[in-house]
Amino acid sequence: MTIKKLYIIGNGFDIQHGLKSRYWDFIEYLDNTDKQLVEKLEEYFGGDALWSDFEETLAYLNTEQIVDECMDYLQPYSAEDWSDAYNHDYRYEVQQRINLITDTLKKRFTEWILQLRLPNKANENMVVVDKNAKFINFNYTDTLERLYKVAQEKIFYIHNKAVDTNSTLILGHSRNPQNAKKLDELYNDEDTDVRVAEGNRILDDYFIETYKSTETIITENSDFFDSLKYLETIYVFGHSLSVVDRPYFLEIIKRIDKDKVTWKVSFHNKKNLIDFQAFFQGLDISSALVEFDRMYNFDKTQLKLFGNNNKN
Repeated sequence: MTIKKLYIIGNGFDIQHGLKSRYWDFIEYLDNTDKQLVEKLEEYFGGDALWSDFEETLAYLNTEQIVDECMDYLQPYSAEDWSDAYNHDYRYEVQQRINLITDTLKKRFTEWILQLRLPNKANENMVVVDKNAKFINFNYTDTLERLYKVAQEKIFYIHNKAVDTNSTLILGHSRNPQNAKKLDELYNDEDTDVRVAEGNRILDDYFIETYKSTETIITENSDFFDSLKYLETIYVFGHSLSVVDRPYFLEIIKRIDKDKVTWKVSFHNKKNLIDFQAFFQGLDISSALVEFDRMYNFDKTQLKLFGNNNKN
């Protein structure tokens, strides 16, 4: 079956239906479940900046803060009570802090996603969606399946879906660690304490492990992108059109006839609209092919004609 429509779904889609899925909602959840994690996240990344652009801020870990905290565990080799355990204490303390802001953070994030619930009247905020189309879902939730009854096989969960607490969600920043100087290179010479060097390598590994590689995701899912070459219309619902996701749009444009495919893009406010217009100009898409409107206005004549047909 030739697919002519694609929906690109962002967090604004879930918010439209009443899900409390903003990052500010996540911090509220953490405040009630893991205050230590909140304190350390704000200490290592800063407060407001962290929660306003959560994933991107993960690229700016204050490594000096962690090193300062752990220096007390770096016992001098001349200590009278020297023990072989002192060889590992500093490394252990650095690793514990990294585990907190990686493993524990992902665990709490997954738990938060799993407890999100659609309100009883979510169907009142439904928009027109063609269930026979294809979907790229940037959300971790199953709103399309649960509320719109879209078949799972039609949905590409680009950062994976929260199914249970063992789900591996792709959560991270877009700052390629290959473009940054490594601590192990900056602070590693013949005079560097081997324990400090080990700690630096742990900190360097953090930036690698929390990097969300769009290149890898695209490569591993090339078959999906290849299937988009016959598209005629692309809907962008509730997506922030951030720089980190630009490679995905470029990949789509490679596959389609960009001089014919029309785009229907939802926006939330005037600033969104201005930013979104600039985003598509940057993609070299003709403004005549891009329609901006509220999500619920697209194809609304069908909604009036059929009612909430997506419920069936």
